[in-house]
Amino acid sequence: MKKRFLVGIFALVLPVVIAGCGSKAAEDSASQPDKETKQTTVVASTSGVSNPFSYDKDGKLTGYDVEVLRAIFEGLPQYKLDIQVIEFEGILNGLDNGRYQMGVNNFSSNAERREKYNFSLPIIENANVFVVRKDDEKLKSINDLAGYKAVTEVGNSGATLLENYNQEHPNAQAEILYTDENFVKQFEGIEAGKYDVRIISRVSAEKAIKEHGFTNLKIVPFSSENSDPGSYILFSKSTDSSLLDAVNKRIKEIYEDGTLLKISEEQLGGNYLPKKELIEG
Repeated sequence: MKKRFLVGIFALVLPVVIAGCGSKAAEDSASQPDKETKQTTVVASTSGVSNPFSYDKDGKLTGYDVEVLRAIFEGLPQYKLDIQVIEFEGILNGLDNGRYQMGVNNFSSNAERREKYNFSLPIIENANVFVVRKDDEKLKSINDLAGYKAVTEVGNSGATLLENYNQEHPNAQAEILYTDENFVKQFEGIEAGKYDVRIISRVSAEKAIKEHGFTNLKIVPFSSENSDPGSYILFSKSTDSSLLDAVNKRIKEIYEDGTLLKISEEQLGGNYLPKKELIEG
């Protein structure tokens, strides 16, 4: 009987002792860092055909936007970056349906995009310009576009400016010619008289004219209402805001440590960085 009583006491006390040990083990485990780094995969999309921002060089994807993105995620070990190359129109569509968390392709800002997407801090200052033949002395501003044959691709910022102009000037419209040609081919078309103008970023225009020897083309700067010279990384509205915060923090860091300037000089041939107050704001 005495043995039975002692066994019963032991049976009651043992779970309490085990529970106490388990509690202590859990506390010790919680106080230690996780040995395995858990990464969240972030899918970014780009066209791969927009030199110097996103293009193929010797079988490797590179370009200003691509290298900036890689530099950003080098300092974000909690994320694993997956860059996918798709057609330009698919970038925005993929952000709309949540297939991609980020889009990089020299994206400028406009009111329509601001409503649909979240924007990073600017990663470059790259205002839109006109590219026209050297003998063109008429085109100085958006309001001078009446009668011009303006070439563009669907969905880019130049197309938006042209479409808005035509809506605001129903009796003095430009002829918008949408094409699948890359902008180098479009520049050839302007020189040949097939087109009259292309609205494009200053960096792309300067680089293409220099590298491809377009001796009969010139760049005409212009400004438009609510114009924004910056270029940005776009985020799907469904993307966790912590990713945007982390990316913006890294943009500030690589701006301050000189990495962004180095990439600009390597990819663009000069300093095209945003003003410091735009980064610190």
